[in-house]
Amino acid sequence: MSPGSRHLLLAAAFASLLGTPASVAQNATKDAKFVPEVASRAASEGKAAFLRKDYAGARKAYQRVLTLMPESLVGLVNLGVVEHCAGNVGRAEELLKKAVSIRLENPAAWLTLGMIHMDQEKFDEALADLSQAVLQDPRNPRARNFLGVVIGRKGWIDGAQSELRRAVELDPSYSDAHYNLAVFYLEEKPPSTELARRHYFRAIELGAEKDAEIEKVLKLAPTKS
Repeated sequence: MSPGSRHLLLAAAFASLLGTPASVAQNATKDAKFVPEVASRAASEGKAAFLRKDYAGARKAYQRVLTLMPESLVGLVNLGVVEHCAGNVGRAEELLKKAVSIRLENPAAWLTLGMIHMDQEKFDEALADLSQAVLQDPRNPRARNFLGVVIGRKGWIDGAQSELRRAVELDPSYSDAHYNLAVFYLEEKPPSTELARRHYFRAIELGAEKDAEIEKVLKLAPTKS
């Protein structure tokens, strides 16, 4: 296992990286003016429940939205995120695919689909999903981060580094992107240990967990005088 590879695979499972359904819904608000007041209240209840990590409550609220408006992008995308967080991957994928079939321009749905397919190690599908997410929302650092990881898993280290550098430019406090960038600097031949050290320790400063494998490699690497 290369340094940090365990972390890279598990990082995709942390759906909190997407933000809350409120932020997701911002990418799908074009249909909001058509949502009846009662559906809007249900969506607000879903957001509040999600923030409490009450996935059962959030699911119930967003299902009410879809009962009222079966093709509501707010309902479909946010319920898809909730189901992903709750571990119901099949249902999440079904909802999100329906959302992008209704409106292709749906970066939050593409991002979540990419995370799902990355977890499943379906890297070709994840690459297609995340490329759409970045195309439609190029300033989203999380989309850049996951796209970089998937590109790297397909063996294109330069491409992975490029996307991850862009992620930390967009959000300098994004610890996972710094961590992942450190990993891919170490996967160069020869490894770029100074750049890896810089981003690894920045990730730790920002709250990432320490990685014994990476620290072993960095301690063995010569330090510039």
